Amino acid sequence: MRSATRSCRGEGPLPCIWVLAGVLSYRLCDRAYECEGCELFHALSGGGSRPGSRKSTAPQSAREFGREATIAWREEQVASHLHHVLRDCPLYLDRYYRPPHFWLETGKDDDLTVGLAGHLLRILHPIDRIVTPDVGLRLDRDQPCGWIARRGMAIPLLMPVSGVVRAVNEAACGDRAGQETGPDDWLFRLQPSEALESVAGLLRGEEMLLWHLDNIRTLKSYLREAVASPSEEALGPLLADGGVRQPGLEDVLGTSRFRELVEAIA
Repeated sequence: MRSATRSCRGEGPLPCIWVLAGVLSYRLCDRAYECEGCELFHALSGGGSRPGSRKSTAPQSAREFGREATIAWREEQVASHLHHVLRDCPLYLDRYYRPPHFWLETGKDDDLTVGLAGHLLRILHPIDRIVTPDVGLRLDRDQPCGWIARRGMAIPLLMPVSGVVRAVNEAACGDRAGQETGPDDWLFRLQPSEALESVAGLLRGEEMLLWHLDNIRTLKSYLREAVASPSEEALGPLLADGGVRQPGLEDVLGTSRFRELVEAIA
């Protein structure tokens, strides 16, 4: 039986979250992002080693083996969907993140470059349109500054830092139907009117990783529910039914549960 963290149809295993953050050059995750029991995660985050409990060596009954096989199959489905959603979503320990939407990078003349978190773009794919504030507009922190339009949904964007908009990336905004927005695509640049150190809610380094892990846990809980209770609306064709996965999370979870996920994460 293959490991539950291996993706199907040649997509490969999940990279360790510390690889996504650039701390390690190469390491594969063998826990499907269950970082609470990972000694490496706790060692690198300063929490010390937390070894897991020993596995029982008692012989298994046929029923227990079948139950474990079913759980492993479900976890493999969840891990495969996670890989599909989170692939090519790097994390940056040297940037600030303002949950739930933005990353911020300091540039020359202390201007800030603002972009959307990569995992959010992947979860919302396909996106129809991204609307950003106009150049020259001064906005206060937490004031509405745009929205993401997706299949009848409008996800409002709130200003991460007070300031004046200096530039807008027209290529990443506007109509996005049929296009893929990359995790490094910036949306707009602004001249901040407040120091980042004084802005509440900005995350960096380990705090950012913990926020990202919390989003992964939420996503996994929705995927596990969909895999445990498959329906024509919720899952569509599974990998075991012919190797075809629906490309969008809405196709996997169903519209109702997908909208609940978006409200929880975005």
